[in-house]
Amino acid sequence: MLRGTTRIELTDVNTGEVETYENHNMVTNALRDVLKPLGLSKRPSRFFSDFVPYYEKLLGGILCFDKEIPENADNYYPPADAALIGCAAYGVQNNTKNTFRGGFNQTESEVNLKDRYVKYVYDFATSQANGTIASVCLTNKHGGFTSYGSKNASYTRDYPLMQSICEDNLQYVYPDRTGANTSSKYSGMTMGKTELIFLIDRAKDCAYYFKFVDNTHIHITRRRTFLKTVSILDNVYTTKPLIEEIEVPELGTALRIGYWGYNYDPASECLYICTHSDYRVAPDTSYLVTEIRMDTWKVKQYEVKNTTDKYLRSDSNWQMFVTDGYLYVKSYDSPYELYKIQINNPANVVKFKRTNTSSVNGVPKFVINGRIYYENAYDQLLIADTATNEIMPPEAQSLFNSSYQVNVTPVRNEPLLYFGDYGTWSTTGWHMMSNYLATINNLDTPVTKTADKTMKITYILQEQ
Repeated sequence: MLRGTTRIELTDVNTGEVETYENHNMVTNALRDVLKPLGLSKRPSRFFSDFVPYYEKLLGGILCFDKEIPENADNYYPPADAALIGCAAYGVQNNTKNTFRGGFNQTESEVNLKDRYVKYVYDFATSQANGTIASVCLTNKHGGFTSYGSKNASYTRDYPLMQSICEDNLQYVYPDRTGANTSSKYSGMTMGKTELIFLIDRAKDCAYYFKFVDNTHIHITRRRTFLKTVSILDNVYTTKPLIEEIEVPELGTALRIGYWGYNYDPASECLYICTHSDYRVAPDTSYLVTEIRMDTWKVKQYEVKNTTDKYLRSDSNWQMFVTDGYLYVKSYDSPYELYKIQINNPANVVKFKRTNTSSVNGVPKFVINGRIYYENAYDQLLIADTATNEIMPPEAQSLFNSSYQVNVTPVRNEPLLYFGDYGTWSTTGWHMMSNYLATINNLDTPVTKTADKTMKITYILQEQ
């Protein structure tokens, strides 16, 4: 069991006066979930080599937010309206123009094996982390690199925002490893045949796929993942047994394929399928959004009119994304802008503010707590904040250190965990997000740091 305390010291550089604030913190279940076994995917080498020492790699980042974070042990990410004010990473100094990230204090930091505690000390200069701080949290070392967006970050490929937990020979989209014509966004589909993966459920030991039977019929299939159970009769390498095939209600409006895209939205627990007959959507013409609820398999459809004065994109299965009642799409012409359109009220349309980026070149991979992560393997990683309607880059240049486009499948009710694939030819295995909150420390009173003060944050974790 871990228990921690945080001390913040603000020093006025003109008078030398020191303000001190001290609070206890709570520890979330993030590390428990990082270390949780993955059935037959038992490759512990990451945890014996890449992630040791744990206090440095899995806890060696710090994040300061301007709002309190709900104190829930299963709450691993800040809400979208909580802005990042400051951050830092274990063993790393900040020699860039980034005014969010501070530096690691090697002299005062300490690991005490006799008394079983680790003390992290981070220093912030007068130009760094200015603003109001209401919550201070420990995170993965990679998460300490401005992992929630920055107005002036420089970029690095050394600390990607997702980290591999283990490779996986099981694979869930390669047809010769599933016993079906399975695929993902990366590869495409054949009407009436291809099952497209959209969600994995570790608790139910299955992967969810959908299949276009024809333009008015969709089936949902569930296949065994071998994350909790295994039969002595199954060839787990070449077959993922079919658990069930569900025929959802007939569609009232025929799909427009054409062009298509899909995603699972954890906020509503719905599968969203977006279709359009053309490669771009002209003003006053519509996307067709089909919503399928996971708990009942009930279907709703929405005609989502392009109420902007621009052509919008529909030209690949990556471009259309739905979360929390809005369709997120980009303009067709460069520089690419990001828009959100309310699916049940298309007159409500908002263009995102671009900060520290000249164009939205990536595609949406997934959403966590109202933040959509846009990535292009050859370009800049961006985070779209749906609460503030602003899109900006973190320091990490990519989700993965990869020159290939990776499809990412979420795991139901487990926002730390994702499964990556390159389509029907290979897989990247299991990955975790590295900007999780391992601890949450909401201050009794918010602290305001200004440009005439330096700041020292001391964070102690004690094993009990």
